[in-house]
Amino acid sequence: MKEIDTDILIIGGGLSGLLTALALSSLRFQIIILDKSFFLSKNKSNNDLRTTAIAEGSKIFLDSIGLWKKISKYSEKINKIKVIDRKLPSNIKFSNSNKNSALGYVIKNTIIKKTIIKILEQKKNIKIFEGQEINNIYYEGDQAVALTNKYKILPKLIVSADGKKSNIRPIFKTPQFTKIYKHSALVVNFNHTKNHANIAHEIFFDTGPLAILPMKSEKKGFYSSSLIWSNNKKFVNAIAGVEEKLRQEIIGEKIIDYCGNITDLLDTKVFGLSAHINSKFFERRLVYIGDAAHSLHPIAGQGWNLGIRDIKNLYNTISCGKKIGIDIGSEYVCHQYHDICFYDAYSLYQITDKLNSIFLDQKNISKLIRDFGFNIIDKNNWLKNKITNYAMGF
Repeated sequence: MKEIDTDILIIGGGLSGLLTALALSSLRFQIIILDKSFFLSKNKSNNDLRTTAIAEGSKIFLDSIGLWKKISKYSEKINKIKVIDRKLPSNIKFSNSNKNSALGYVIKNTIIKKTIIKILEQKKNIKIFEGQEINNIYYEGDQAVALTNKYKILPKLIVSADGKKSNIRPIFKTPQFTKIYKHSALVVNFNHTKNHANIAHEIFFDTGPLAILPMKSEKKGFYSSSLIWSNNKKFVNAIAGVEEKLRQEIIGEKIIDYCGNITDLLDTKVFGLSAHINSKFFERRLVYIGDAAHSLHPIAGQGWNLGIRDIKNLYNTISCGKKIGIDIGSEYVCHQYHDICFYDAYSLYQITDKLNSIFLDQKNISKLIRDFGFNIIDKNNWLKNKITNYAMGF
């Protein structure tokens, strides 16, 4: 078994793990990215058409580490967001008064991933091991040891970025709180006839929220958008299972006022909905980031942006520690990272869960609360700006 010393071991080759490696690589650490799948070869032929909504605050961080300028031309701006409760008259419009920035940007996951991998493959201080699963993590004195079938890796710090079903969490028995929702999400990318005008829509039906995000069109003369529709699991699976023409008609009936006619569906996926949060975001010489630490109901579209804030906070914590000579895997650094990130994540975990409950509740009292809330927010510019800035990551 080959023994390897490194500064940072990142477990997980998804977007969060790769972005963490890109951010920390500028600090001149030796970094290993390890994933149990063969994600490099898979990435070259990946036809996953899922999209990510990047908030303005996240975009600023991506720009600071040199990524945004490489992917910005593939993104579509969100200049306005319309939140609609059941019907068009009951709505709130959010916009950004700063014309030099947007509320957010929509881009395909594959674009982000391919671009990061291309950058990382050119960096001499980064090694990528695919097809390697962590069998165990233990300690020899103060030294962390991570074992795979081929390697004995000796890192100063381990970053668990291996998603909601993390294999690292059970090794440390890190407690977590989990919420399983009765709904699934139908995710569909499609072309349509009506100009989206860079407006995102969030429509709350009795059966669950439906979001429409503007996308960069790849088909001349048409517009493109991405739909995320939360609904009863049986209903979602039934729609995903019918022939494409019927699926197009069912979806088209819901969104014709916002998108015009659907010309063609580009991709359809179904995802179960759940949320979780670890009781803490660190263990000895280890931190959890992104979905390994937390996941949210997609009602506010903030899951990925929360993960980017994790990476930004980890970068800042390690950078400050390095400047004053603190061990990057010390309890101080790991605990400091947790202290900065946990309240933010816990707040969003609770907010998104409660928002989902309020908008699904069909009791008269809940309807009155929603109507009252919509009226208050829509007429109060200060409050609208507060919500807008929060959604933008400021």
